[in-house]
Amino acid sequence: MRLFLGVLSFCALVALAALPACSCNTTPGAQPCTTGTDNDGDNYGEGCPAGPDCDDNDPSLHDDCCAAGIYQGCPCDPAVDTEIPCYEGDPSTSGTLPCMRGVRSCNPASNLWDACIGQVVPQAEVCNGQDDNCDGSTDEGVMSTCGNCLPGCDESGVDTDPFPCMAQNPVIECDGVGTDPNGDLVLDSSTIMNHYLWIANDHAGTVTKIDTRTGAEVARYASVTHARVINHTGNNFPAWDAGTAGGGYASNRPSRTAVDFYGDVWVANRAPDSQPTITKILNSTTDCVDYNMNGVIDTSRDVNGDRVIDPANPAEFFAEADECIKFTVVVGAINSWQARALAIDAGMPVMGQRNPGNVWVGMFTEQAFYQINGETGALMQRVPATGTFQAALGVPVNPYGAAIDGMGRLWAPSNCCGATYLTRIDTTQNPATFTRTAMQSGGGSYGITVDLMDRVWLGGWPQNVMYRYTPATDTWTTATITGPGWGVRGVGIDTRGNVWGAVHGTGAGFPGSRLTRVDANTATETGIWDMPGQTTPTGAGVDFDGDVWAINQQTSTASRLHIDQNTGQPAAHPTTGNIVDTFPTGLHPYTYSDFTGLGLRTVTRPSGEYIVPIQGCANNDQATWLRIDWSATEPPGTEVEVYVRAGDDLATLNQAPLFGPWTVSPAELSQPPGPVPASRYLLLIIRLISQDRQSTPIVHSYNVEWSCPGDVPG
Repeated sequence: MRLFLGVLSFCALVALAALPACSCNTTPGAQPCTTGTDNDGDNYGEGCPAGPDCDDNDPSLHDDCCAAGIYQGCPCDPAVDTEIPCYEGDPSTSGTLPCMRGVRSCNPASNLWDACIGQVVPQAEVCNGQDDNCDGSTDEGVMSTCGNCLPGCDESGVDTDPFPCMAQNPVIECDGVGTDPNGDLVLDSSTIMNHYLWIANDHAGTVTKIDTRTGAEVARYASVTHARVINHTGNNFPAWDAGTAGGGYASNRPSRTAVDFYGDVWVANRAPDSQPTITKILNSTTDCVDYNMNGVIDTSRDVNGDRVIDPANPAEFFAEADECIKFTVVVGAINSWQARALAIDAGMPVMGQRNPGNVWVGMFTEQAFYQINGETGALMQRVPATGTFQAALGVPVNPYGAAIDGMGRLWAPSNCCGATYLTRIDTTQNPATFTRTAMQSGGGSYGITVDLMDRVWLGGWPQNVMYRYTPATDTWTTATITGPGWGVRGVGIDTRGNVWGAVHGTGAGFPGSRLTRVDANTATETGIWDMPGQTTPTGAGVDFDGDVWAINQQTSTASRLHIDQNTGQPAAHPTTGNIVDTFPTGLHPYTYSDFTGLGLRTVTRPSGEYIVPIQGCANNDQATWLRIDWSATEPPGTEVEVYVRAGDDLATLNQAPLFGPWTVSPAELSQPPGPVPASRYLLLIIRLISQDRQSTPIVHSYNVEWSCPGDVPG
C-alpha cells in the first residue's frame, strides 16, 4: 500500500522516494499569466499562456505531476494499490475545518488513480458564517456594514460587477436566473430551485415526494383531506376509512400530478363511481399552517432516516391531518373514472397576490374541463359552460391528459390507446371554448407534453411510436422507436430539444422498463436505455438537473437515468457511480403528467426570479424605502417586473405583503402599486419573463435607495 499525505512538493517527494534529481524552481522564461488562473504564482494554470498546471498549489510543479506523486489520471496497479489519503489544497489548511482530506482509489477498469473523493479544499470567503478559506477566521472582509451577511446599511445594488448568486452570498436566491459572460442577469433554467418529483400512488391513495438529487422519499401524503374542503358541487364527499398504511384512501385512485410555479403540487383523484376531487399539497413547510396550534407543523417527514416513509408510523405519515395539505376541491359530476387530465396555466399576476398558475382538471366521462384558482381553490369556469360538447364537435371527447403551451393553449387527447385527435382550449379566455384539431389515424395515444417550439407530443401506446402535432402547420409527424413489441406510454421534455418516452412491452404483464430519447426537431430516436429489473413504466419526466425519470407501476419504483450536463449523454452519477438508480415509491405509482414542473417553468410560463433581502438601517431602525432604479434590455416578447416585500422580521419576510409589479424604472416606492411601509428589511424580487423561450431579458444593474432616522437631506 502506498501512503500519500496531502500534496507534497516535487522536491520533497524526490527526497522521500529517491527520485532522480530535479530542478525545484519555476521554469525559466514562462510567459506571465495575466488571462488565466494561477494560484501558486508559477505562471502556469488554467487559461494561462504558459499552459496548464497539474498542481496549482505547488510553484515548483506544473508539468509531469505523475513523476512526482499520485494525482488523478496517474498510473496505478489495482493488485497493489489501495485507497490513500489525498488533499489538493494548500497543505497548511488541511486540518482547519471545514477543510479536510479525502480518499483516492486505484480504478481497476482503467489502472489509473481516480479523483480525490470527499476532500474539502479552501474556497473564496463567502458571507455565510463559515471559514470558507480555512484560515481560522470567519467571514473576514465580506460582511456588510451592518455586521451581517445581508446587503444594505450603506447601499445595495449591482452596477458593473457581476450579479452575485448563492455561491457568492447564500442569502441571495437565483431561481431560474443566472449570469451571462458580462455578469448580467439572464434567464437560466438550470438554476431553478425545485428538486422534487411528485408521484401518485394509485393503489394506496397517497402522494410520494422524492428528492431528485438523493432519490430519498422525503414525504408522503394522503391524496385527500376532509379537514379543509372546498365543495363546488354540493355532492356528498364521503369520508374514507383512514385505517393504517393508506387504508381506504386507495378508493380515491389518484393518478395525475401537476407542480405549480412555487413548487406546490396538485393531485387529481379519479374516484371511480364516486366523487372526483383535486388536492393541493404545499412544498415548503414555511407555507403550511399550524392548524391545531401545537407549536409545530405536523407534516410527513423521514424521521428514522431510512429514505422511505412508513405510512404505518404516525410520526412519518399524518394522513388527512397533515398540515401541509392545503385543501381538497370537490369538482365534477359523480361518474366513472372522472378526473383524468390535469395541467396548470400561466395565471394572471394580481397586485399583492401570489400567482402559482390556475389548475385545469379534465373530466373523462363528463366531457368537460374545470378551471380552478390555483391559490384559493375557487371555481373560475367550466368548459363547456353547460352540457357536453360532442354535438358541437361531431365526436365524443373524453380528456385523458392535458398540457399547456407557451401561448396559453391547453391540448388534450381523447381517450387512449387508439386513433386519436386533439382538442384545444384557450386558457386566457373566460368564457373559453373547445376547438377540435385534425385526427391522427392509426397507432394510439397515452401521455402528452408540449416541446420548446409549442409542438404537441403523444405517447403512441400500444404502438412503438410517438406522434408530434405542429399547430403552426396543422401537421402530424410519426417518430418510430425501437420495437416492435414495445409501446410508448408517458412522455416528457428536457431543455436540450429532446422528448423522452416511457416504454414497456405489450405482452402479458407489460414486461420491461425503458426510456427512449427522440430529437424533437427531426422526430428520430437517438437512444434507448433499459431500467434493469423494473416493469411497466407509465410516466417519463425530466428534473431540473436534467436527469430523466421513469415511474414503474408494477414494481412500485422510480428509476433515474443520470445525464451528464456537459455532454448531454447518460453517464455515471457522481454520488452513486451508476447510470441508472432505482428508488421505492408507494404502491403502484401511476403518474405520467408534469410531475417535476419542468414543463410549466420552461414552456407554459418561462420566467425566473432574483431575490435578495436588504437591511436598510443599522441599530434595528426602520428604513423609509424611496426608490429602485434598474437598467435592462428587453427584446420583443420579454419583460422585467420588480416586486418588494417589507417587514421587521427576517424569518417571515417572504410572507409579508407583496407590492408590485413595477415595470418601468425608476420605481417610486411611495407611489402605487405602493406605498411600501417603513421597515427594517426589504425583500427585492426581480422577475425576468420570456414569452417565446428563445429570447431573455437582460438586467444590467439595479440600485435601491432608502433613508434612515437622523439622515440629513442632500
